[in-house]
Amino acid sequence: MAKNFVSQGQNLTLVAAAAVSSGDFVVKGDTFGVALTNAVIGEEFTLATGRVWDLPKDSALTGTEGDGVYHDGTALTLDADDGGDPVVPYLKVGVLAADAVDGNTSCKVRLNSSF
Repeated sequence: MAKNFVSQGQNLTLVAAAAVSSGDFVVKGDTFGVALTNAVIGEEFTLATGRVWDLPKDSALTGTEGDGVYHDGTALTLDADDGGDPVVPYLKVGVLAADAVDGNTSCKVRLNSSF
């Protein structure tokens, strides 16, 4: 194996910019995923990228498996569109892994592990 190999990148160690709880969906810069550990501001935590997760969504979000899922960079929930702003569009974080139902507050999402 090449001597400069670091890791497969499925889990990243990051420094928390805000308090993080295990299971939280976290966006830091252009990186996003699900926290595997708790952390306070300034403490390291492990972020899982890719894979399928049950994540909070806007209760009005509906869609069928395979539809794109977006994050606006500030809300704690996911949405079904890119926000409509061509200059600062929402970040596409993955696709629905199962149909999203109106009224539910979570959905199964296959996170993009790269962009």
